Amino acid sequence: MLIIYTDMTNYCESLRQMGAAREEVPGRRGYPGYMYTDLACQYERAGIIKGKKGSITQFPILTMPGDDITHPIPEPVRIYHRGPDPHLRELHRKGIYPPVDIRPSLSRLMNSGIGKGHTREDHRAVSDQLYAYYAEGNDLRVSRPSWAKRLSLERDKLVLEFADKFEKKFVNQGRDEDRTIFETLQIGWDLLADLPEADAHQD
Repeated sequence: MLIIYTDMTNYCESLRQMGAAREEVPGRRGYPGYMYTDLACQYERAGIIKGKKGSITQFPILTMPGDDITHPIPEPVRIYHRGPDPHLRELHRKGIYPPVDIRPSLSRLMNSGIGKGHTREDHRAVSDQLYAYYAEGNDLRVSRPSWAKRLSLERDKLVLEFADKFEKKFVNQGRDEDRTIFETLQIGWDLLADLPEADAHQD
């Protein structure tokens, strides 16, 4: 069963307005002190139903005021779901769909669901390599202004190019694309093939 909370931001804002109307003592940033408990009661319903097949998966959708992930509204999602999946305006402007930043994303189930007998034996190694190079590429984007790219070391150029290709070919899946995990792994290998073999990150 999939439950999608489509507008948690407005829900929390409603709690704040109701609290003000009742003249309740406000909590952090004016939100009622019981808001965390209220959200916890909803989020903790996710999981496996005892005695029944399947599970309950929740997908809360909200807007981070000021893009602040520590704000009282997104913070409970981060605490209870332990897997923030931030959608970035920067990727959206580039036409990347879905515009998901993989760097802070967390999957606690990944380790037990990939590799030999599940997906492919090389899954973890490919994932680690892609993550490491993408993180490095984003660091270079910040540390080197665009006019300095042509002055960079050849390796830096390759890593910067990799970060761009990673977003366009790996993260970007289009609204109608339906590729398998094996096709995705192959895309990862193709991207890594453009980098110097001797420079490969060690596991």
